[in-house]
Amino acid sequence: MEKKRKRTHRWAFPLGVLLTALAVVGLVTLVRLGVIGIRQQLLNPKEKQAYEDFLSKIIVHDPDPFDDVRAVPIGKIPQLLDISIWSILGGDDATPGNLPTDDDGNLLISQGKVEAEYEKIFGEKPPTHASIEGSDFDFVYDPEAKVYRVPVTGTLNIYLPRVTNVKKTGGAIELTVAYLAYNDFKLDARGLYVEPVNPAKTMLVTLYAQADADTPYRVGAIRPLLGDDFVGGAPKLG
Repeated sequence: MEKKRKRTHRWAFPLGVLLTALAVVGLVTLVRLGVIGIRQQLLNPKEKQAYEDFLSKIIVHDPDPFDDVRAVPIGKIPQLLDISIWSILGGDDATPGNLPTDDDGNLLISQGKVEAEYEKIFGEKPPTHASIEGSDFDFVYDPEAKVYRVPVTGTLNIYLPRVTNVKKTGGAIELTVAYLAYNDFKLDARGLYVEPVNPAKTMLVTLYAQADADTPYRVGAIRPLLGDDFVGGAPKLG
């Protein structure tokens, strides 16, 4: 799958870090190059791709819904910190040697770097810092050293975004986003990955454009999509 990659993605993990996630970057590359058969959506292709590139780091571990990022309970903040750390790992400076490691080989990401990334994505600094527990990984927060310790391991419990509708109201951009589970991708007879017909779920994600910021959008809300025109809570993609 690495042979099919033709461009570098801003959110791709550095070589040797989170190897399974790198394989998923390959899947996204295939989607972008049109190798995977999909139903075309009546959306601006470049705009749609820009949203999906940004959302790839937001929905990757399926954070719980929230109506307003400023009202997320303290107990849920680690999910947003997780997004910030993944965004850092996908940044241009997250190359081998640019991030320090501890004696156990864990990557060290400073509290200040996490705060800065959090503010780029959510428009404000995190109200707290805490360790992040995943289904098959942990990011341990060290309050004395003021760093997050990130293990060099893989993770399979991840989702890829597919934007199926865009609604702009005032300064808000409401995206209908299908979550494609990595584990639901299959190989066809040609050995190419084919995305699932039905997404794992579909959510509404509200973004706000940031003209003079390093991050093109900030996240305002993630809410469930409800309605009668869905199969299993999510629209079919094919």
